[in-house]
Amino acid sequence: MTTPESEPPSRSLPRNRSDRLIAIAMGVLALCAVVVVIGLVSVDGAHQNVMREVQRTRDARLAAYGLMQASIDAETGQRGYLLTNDRDFLEPYDRGRVSADQQLARLAQLSLDQPELRARYERVDALTRTALETLSEVLAAQRAGQLSEREFRASLVRSKENMDEARTEVSALLQQVEGLIDRQRAEEQRLRDGLLLIGGLLAALAIISISVTLAMLRSEQQSWQTAYAASEEALRRAAASDLAKSRFLAVASHDMRQPLHALALYLSALERRVQTDETRGIVAKMDRAVQSMIGMFSSLLDLARLQAGVVTPDPADTPLQGILDAVIAEHTPNKVEAATTPLIVQTDARLLSRLLSHLVANAIQHGGGIARISARAENGVVIITVSDDGPGIAPEDQERVFEEFERLDASSDGLGLGLPVVRRLAELLGISLTVDSAKGKGARFTLRVPKPLSARSRTAPAPIRADALNGVPVLVMDDDALAREAITGLLSDLGAEVRAFADGEAAEAALQNGYIPRLLVLDLRIRGELQGLDIATRLRAKLDPAPRTIMVTGDTGPETLDALRRSGHIWLIKPVDPDDLRAAALAQLRAA
Repeated sequence: MTTPESEPPSRSLPRNRSDRLIAIAMGVLALCAVVVVIGLVSVDGAHQNVMREVQRTRDARLAAYGLMQASIDAETGQRGYLLTNDRDFLEPYDRGRVSADQQLARLAQLSLDQPELRARYERVDALTRTALETLSEVLAAQRAGQLSEREFRASLVRSKENMDEARTEVSALLQQVEGLIDRQRAEEQRLRDGLLLIGGLLAALAIISISVTLAMLRSEQQSWQTAYAASEEALRRAAASDLAKSRFLAVASHDMRQPLHALALYLSALERRVQTDETRGIVAKMDRAVQSMIGMFSSLLDLARLQAGVVTPDPADTPLQGILDAVIAEHTPNKVEAATTPLIVQTDARLLSRLLSHLVANAIQHGGGIARISARAENGVVIITVSDDGPGIAPEDQERVFEEFERLDASSDGLGLGLPVVRRLAELLGISLTVDSAKGKGARFTLRVPKPLSARSRTAPAPIRADALNGVPVLVMDDDALAREAITGLLSDLGAEVRAFADGEAAEAALQNGYIPRLLVLDLRIRGELQGLDIATRLRAKLDPAPRTIMVTGDTGPETLDALRRSGHIWLIKPVDPDDLRAAALAQLRAA
């Protein structure tokens, strides 16, 4: 018999110590991530301010050049009329006077935001107006016959001296503006270097985070035989911690879009090639992990698109069950409960799916782990509810949860963007959104979606065949080798004849040598500049008929999204979902 004294020592002490060390490491990483994110936001804000200053200074330079030309036109017109008595010279004189007043007004407005140039602006304004007034006085006196020949010559000399003095001051202003532009460019470069440094720090944090997570998983695997139940809980904590770190990285790093974009496409290609069930399981787990990161990017991208006003609903009669199936498929099995429904709604199916997906994610994360979806018809609308059994939301907090980056529980992870996106999508779709909750009694979010005017429903799209692009010549351009190779592989798997290039020059050279693509798939940012739309225009101009175009971008600024919308091309945001790329390619070819 084994006595208490002879029992083997417990392994809980070293394991607890390991867990504490991992927790400390994770806490330090999280703190570092927060600091880096704050630094990124600060540097980005400063960079935006500098860019605005650069634009104002460039506007001042253009106004100064315009003023210089206006003064020359006015003086030339006045002198031409005085010397020849030809009234045709009065047209450039009048035009120059009007233009000079406009440029002076523009300079006065710009001086309000640029104190360092204000004194120079004021001198330019005073001297230019004096010179123009002198021109007018001489012209009026000559017309009235009040000047002798000697006085006339003296007046011409005086008006020229005044105008030369004004133009000298304008030249000095231009030199000061050029100097200011040079300093602002240097400051812009310094801030860009800062952004690159922060991007490097984020990449280092990602590597460290992944290393710590792998170490934690290995430690848990070694203890499965002796403490299976405890290891299950530890793995769940590790997954939650990894998700939190991934969210930090998704918010902070623009450069992570490229590898994530390529990884999603490579996983899609790998899935079509694996043979064994074990390998398929590994690929499925990898895909779930990638989709989790893409989901966090999606929250940010949804918000950016909605804020930019570039999302346009495409309402149609759609079976609700298909939307619910898509939402359920996005989340962990057994986490979503929804009864089948024959109801049909009249809305944009894709946007409603995004809205419900955010509500379900919120219920799973903050509402006890289970989300329940129900639907019923009532008075011409379909009432959809998403409910949970979580801690609930106090009445005084029910408006706060829809504010961006607002989290009621400071200890929870996430970006605090899910419910703000829900509200914006509901407003865009014209859907009534209400919340019914109390502290400790769960939460229920209710949507009232219009029913169709007729019993018709949208026809389900035909499945995409493996050879859907068989033989179609497709030109791919991306300066990132991984992304270029991944998109090429995906389109090749669909049967397309793909030629890939790193920049516009190489693509144009191929066209000059006789290559005729039917479809262009172009990255918007090439060599750090937003050249994609210009390159698309040049390539399309060389072919008749012009090929259809798909733009791919990781930039989500309002100006960029608005430019893409105005271009008329289909555009996809990185990381691109392989199914979205397939569907976009087929849609473009059908429209050709």
